[in-house]
Amino acid sequence: MQLEDIEGNSITVATMLSICAHSGELEKGKQLHAYALKTGKKGDVAIEGALLSMYAELDCVVSSLQIFHRMDKLDVVLWNILFAGLIRNQLTSQAWSLFRQMQQMGTKPNSFTMVSLLAGCKDKLFLNVGRSIHGYVTRHGLDVNLLLSTALTNMYMDCGYESAALHIFWSSSDRDLVSWNAMIASYIRNGKPNEAFLLFYLLHSEVKPNSTTLINVLPSCTHMANLPQGRCLHAYIVRRELGLALDVPLGNALLTMYARCGSISNAEKVFNNLPGRDIVSWNAMIAAYGIHGCGEDAVHIFYQMIDAGERPTSVTLISVLSACSHSGLVEKGWEVFHSMARDFNITPKVVHYSCMVDLLGRAGSLDKARDLIRSMPMEPDPSVWRALLSACRVFSNIELAKIIAGKLIELEPWNIANYILLSNIHAAAGNWEDVKALRALIKEKGFRKTPGKSWMAIRNQVNSFTAGDKLHPRLSISYTRLKWLLDGLNKDGYFPESSLVLHDVEDGEKSQPFSQR
Repeated sequence: MQLEDIEGNSITVATMLSICAHSGELEKGKQLHAYALKTGKKGDVAIEGALLSMYAELDCVVSSLQIFHRMDKLDVVLWNILFAGLIRNQLTSQAWSLFRQMQQMGTKPNSFTMVSLLAGCKDKLFLNVGRSIHGYVTRHGLDVNLLLSTALTNMYMDCGYESAALHIFWSSSDRDLVSWNAMIASYIRNGKPNEAFLLFYLLHSEVKPNSTTLINVLPSCTHMANLPQGRCLHAYIVRRELGLALDVPLGNALLTMYARCGSISNAEKVFNNLPGRDIVSWNAMIAAYGIHGCGEDAVHIFYQMIDAGERPTSVTLISVLSACSHSGLVEKGWEVFHSMARDFNITPKVVHYSCMVDLLGRAGSLDKARDLIRSMPMEPDPSVWRALLSACRVFSNIELAKIIAGKLIELEPWNIANYILLSNIHAAAGNWEDVKALRALIKEKGFRKTPGKSWMAIRNQVNSFTAGDKLHPRLSISYTRLKWLLDGLNKDGYFPESSLVLHDVEDGEKSQPFSQR
């Protein structure tokens, strides 16, 4: 268009800015911004609104605020755009402050304003804020449309007020499939897979599920490691009368479910039969190989992805490095790490350094891991130090463990995991007096460790157990199965590693990790 000397107007630029926002092309958006300034279109309402929307959607908060504050006429749509951008960047307090400023300026909010603000209420700390928004809606008679109703339901679920969420959900006379999907996703997000699955069954009495419904409910199988249930959902998907095509997002969800439920062969089948592959597909398969200890396969499919013309993301590199770590592939891990900036223009973040520290630590190169931490261009976070501390436990480096634990406790004085990890290191070295001292400190601070849970799917019921459980009705079946598994481990050459016996000084019980003969 420009080559033919046809000059664009404000609508042309605004449309192009919208395209940049939707496609994530920030640099091109900045070029269009410069073009608007050079061609004298600065101050045009349509362009200013499009610039605000683009910068807000692409998480450039500073730029969006600068544009917003120099605009002469502010309507509710522009306020809503800004609120959405701030909330997406976890700037909830700033959004709430600007909402008060909006009211003082006489601009009346609408339902979309409330939806944007409610999105920032993500945990119990924001319950009162969410209630205030709900109260404002009621007092001012705002239209509680389906979108706002769903936002209120999500807010109450995320803030731990399930009864209020259910009341709004079941009271809504016009709830549709989007409402059901959002409620199922809320249950999954808040660690209630059983409730999510129950809601999935209830859904059929009102609406027909779609692929989004299945994508939302599949993680319930992952949360409970319930492979039979996952297979049932897969069968449900492929039944022709439902009309559900196995599209790429649904295929990715199935792949992830199979991998996390322990069936790498089924994950591979889903991956190989996908109608197409996006970056999520490749990342999911790399991660699947990683969690199953198939590091060589993870690296192989990583390079296969590159050969297919797919560009890796930061998440891809995390999955590859983690896979190398769990399989002891030190040289390949370094190769991938160095290729990040060199080949893919991805600057390593803290999480990538954490993977490398874990890789070196597992390989016994504690000094190299510590040197890598010292060379980091940013301040190491607790995950980096914890990776090295775990390696200290395996290789019984007590002196280094004390130094690292001190840093961790300084960074996270409230995290019981740091105290427990150091206690286990002392236990592995037989330093029982130090173990007692740490346990006493944990008691003094009033910390309580959440017990780990195990799941066993028997027919259509999932049974949950904690360590030392003596009351479960399926206890005898569980221990019979456990004995069968332990016997199988012994036959395959695994035996208890007595050097890592962890003695619980409070109840006298011992747990023995297995290692390979």
